[in-house]
Amino acid sequence: MAQKIKELFIFMMRLLPLRKMIVFESHPDFSDNTFALYEELLRRGVQNRYKMYWIRTFHADRGGEYHLPENVGTIQKEPHSLREVLKRAYVLNCCRVIIDCNSFIYKRRKGQVRIHLGHGMPVKIDLEYSRKFGDCDKYLVLSQFWKDIYTRQIHVPEQCLCFAGYPRNDVLVNRVVNRDWQASVRSFHKVIIWLPTYRQHRLHMERAMKNDYPYGMPVVHDLRELELLQETLERERILLLFRPHPVQELSVFERLSFSHIQIADDAYLRRFHMTLYELLGNTDGLITDYSSVYFDYLLTDQPVALTIEDLSCYFEHFTLAFPDYRQFIKGVYVEGFEGLLSFLEQMAAGEDRCREERLAAKRMFHGDTDGASARRIADLLADEYGIRA
Repeated sequence: MAQKIKELFIFMMRLLPLRKMIVFESHPDFSDNTFALYEELLRRGVQNRYKMYWIRTFHADRGGEYHLPENVGTIQKEPHSLREVLKRAYVLNCCRVIIDCNSFIYKRRKGQVRIHLGHGMPVKIDLEYSRKFGDCDKYLVLSQFWKDIYTRQIHVPEQCLCFAGYPRNDVLVNRVVNRDWQASVRSFHKVIIWLPTYRQHRLHMERAMKNDYPYGMPVVHDLRELELLQETLERERILLLFRPHPVQELSVFERLSFSHIQIADDAYLRRFHMTLYELLGNTDGLITDYSSVYFDYLLTDQPVALTIEDLSCYFEHFTLAFPDYRQFIKGVYVEGFEGLLSFLEQMAAGEDRCREERLAAKRMFHGDTDGASARRIADLLADEYGIRA
């Protein structure tokens, strides 16, 4: 009966004209490129003319709460009541604009405008997932460099590509000062953030790799090495902010205490009222591997270490976006635990051995480095689609 009511409701809604409504999607909720663009639209007062809705993955008791200004509401990604089902159906079928960046929120009707902002330029590509992007008017990428990758491999029509830079990256260029956070790290000489990508994903277990890294830290194989890492960080007065992939199991960090390793999860960000990219913009270096954060972090001009001990094995499971990883991805290659300690010692000494190669990669991957991407996308919405205050 509920399904029949929903189908009848949707049929009736499609007889209605589109409403002045904008739907936003991101994961986590209220984050990423979508949130940066949303904030720019709020600054312009677009909410005074358009009702805005965020798609929520989590209910408030799970995902935390975020203050919503007047004329901004939410709908549930997975409704739990008939009322939520009908509200979601109404908003998605009658909205004028859809802006997504992680899940693909497909158009329901002709006349709707959809801008897909993306959630990262690919080192690895999940072709099965990426090619399900659906009908969109604009698909955001960082620069012309990416045109062939997206048209040939992901099958995005060339006319849809938008080379405007990522809104979330604006704060990497225009650093946001957070005095509470700065006070919390004042005793450290350097702050390095570590963002690995996943090796085992609960949604893709058929491609899961052998778990050689029990703590989610590539090149850290056992407790002895983890303790040596802590000792090195302590000696060099470096704080390591470890932000594991959301699917990583973290019980060891709950059982043991490490003074110079802190878990920089969403709770950590909420503690300082920071976004992940505001945090990235305030760090002195990055450790990563095959994550899209590599391209974004190039905008900070800070050192990058790349843990690629499992490079050949990794790309037996995933599709590499480039003909050769080392030809395109530049930084300090860390191919074992000793290499990780060496990078930390270089950081403490103020050495940046790969700076010129990294800056060349930045020029190749990025078209705009002015920290104004949110303004560009907001201007595009106003000029091409009339979405303005």
